[in-house]
Amino acid sequence: MSLLPARGPVLSAMSANLRYPASDGRPWPARMAAWGQLITSEAPHVIGTQEGELEQLEALISRLPARYVWTGEGREGGNAGEFTAVVFDSQRLDAESVEVSWISADPEAPGSRAPGAAHPRTLTRIDFRDRVAGARLRLLNTHLDHRSEAARPLAVGMLLEAAREGLAAGAEVLVTGDFNVSQEHEVHAALTGPDSPLSDAVVSVRHTPGAPALNLDADTFHRYRGLRRGGTRIDWVLHSAGLRCTGAAVNPAAPGGTLPSDHFPVQALFSWQERAHEEPAQEDQ
Repeated sequence: MSLLPARGPVLSAMSANLRYPASDGRPWPARMAAWGQLITSEAPHVIGTQEGELEQLEALISRLPARYVWTGEGREGGNAGEFTAVVFDSQRLDAESVEVSWISADPEAPGSRAPGAAHPRTLTRIDFRDRVAGARLRLLNTHLDHRSEAARPLAVGMLLEAAREGLAAGAEVLVTGDFNVSQEHEVHAALTGPDSPLSDAVVSVRHTPGAPALNLDADTFHRYRGLRRGGTRIDWVLHSAGLRCTGAAVNPAAPGGTLPSDHFPVQALFSWQERAHEEPAQEDQ
């Protein structure tokens, strides 16, 4: 049974840190089965994933209904390393363009990294057309470095630039990611403050009367300790104003008794507002 079902033209999004196949007593095959059950049950239309490696992603997609596909590039370039891959329902969303950038001074250089970063970090951008709503959507998915302070403002700048470009082209914007800082950090303030076109779905849903708001006080990074209500969220779903949040949840499901990751996925539902149906203005010829 779905925790946060989407009906009709409502768009369902998820941010999901898959957890790489670490030797930590939590084998990927068992976790893959749990992820497969969770995603199949929730049926999100788009999932921004973090940490998945090529074999993980291919195995996961084989467990999902055939309408799901994935795209992305490894952080070391090509198929090497972890991905900020995007999984999406190809019957609902048509991917018109895909671009992977590196959070560094040279975003087009595969494997490049910001000063002090423990790893290369990527930003995956996909421009979609929603087949049901007839609207355009830009999805930005990322995984910020856990160590480098220098990388954080660089990532914020890249995200805001890409979001504003999408909005200027007539698309609405969703951002998914593991930001490796809590919602109290200045990264969150910069991405959702008065100078940003983005809002946090977990905050927005509280302004939607009657909207489901489930487990929003849960820590999203739980380290396999299960549900803890500390209210620390390092995994976010952000959105532009033309997407009205009509539900949000931190999903603590453990299908078959197995937690699929050391992070809980964050989910949100959105209804398209009028602006999303407008085409961008054409320049005079």
